[in-house]
Amino acid sequence: MARSAHIVRSIAVAAIATVLGSGTAFGEPLAVDSPEFVPPVHPMYKANGVTVDEKLGAVVPLDATFRTQDGARVTLGDLLKGDLPTILTFNYSDCPMLCSLQLNGLSAALPALAVPTTLKEGDKQVAFKLGTQFRLITIDLEPMESTEKLAKMRERYIKKLPEAQQDAARKGWTFLAAATPGDGAAIRRVAESVGFRYVYIEERAEWAHPAALIFLSTRGIVTRYIYGIEFDAAVMRESIVKAGVAEAATAVGFMNRCYHFDPAATSHARAGVLALRLGAVGFLVLLVSGFGVFHVMRRNRRDPGES
Repeated sequence: MARSAHIVRSIAVAAIATVLGSGTAFGEPLAVDSPEFVPPVHPMYKANGVTVDEKLGAVVPLDATFRTQDGARVTLGDLLKGDLPTILTFNYSDCPMLCSLQLNGLSAALPALAVPTTLKEGDKQVAFKLGTQFRLITIDLEPMESTEKLAKMRERYIKKLPEAQQDAARKGWTFLAAATPGDGAAIRRVAESVGFRYVYIEERAEWAHPAALIFLSTRGIVTRYIYGIEFDAAVMRESIVKAGVAEAATAVGFMNRCYHFDPAATSHARAGVLALRLGAVGFLVLLVSGFGVFHVMRRNRRDPGES
């Protein structure tokens, strides 16, 4: 009996030590410098509304004015002239993570699209080359973005393409900044027309936003949304074809959003973890106390002659 009591007490003490000392007990976040650290998001965090309200059939404002990476002043309608469908993205050069993941994924998908393929049995092979079969437009979310940074950003992703595709890509991929530095009205106007929600986080000087490819017909009509940071070549081809004939299609992929550390959210989470710890300690103390009472009662019931 004494041996079993010692074992139970040892288990209880170890459990209490785990609850009080473990950095991950009851779901507490890992240390900030841990590669697996993911801070919780407070329910009132103002970036929680960052998402996409899909607006299939909506038309982007063709008169919205911007500056290109070369400094030229253009309207969205100027860029959409011709018979090429368009893929629209929203990014910015100082984005800490999501923009580079999305644009890297897009750059990785483009070479596969350029490989000739047969869409349907009996059809001839078609190659979907940027600048020839479709165009790309990236609107910078930061109204103060300089055209110099914009040009460097564009070149960084074009350089990821095979050398044989880079010249055509420079003609087919346009990066746009606010027409007047600091005036983000045109940026927000286009974003609202396609349901793209984003918000500025002042304390971090960053833009919280989702990752989405928005397909537009030759007349600027929204035909499809593709979410995520990796893009299947077959889905991309289908989306380009449907955009070319202004045919709407169901969205594909899972939405990713820029994550921003929120100190207030973390403090709330730690308070919750502390409450869980205290409750667990209380339960274990009651468990050990109950076992002690049970052990005393058993000893009192023993035969006086029992050793």
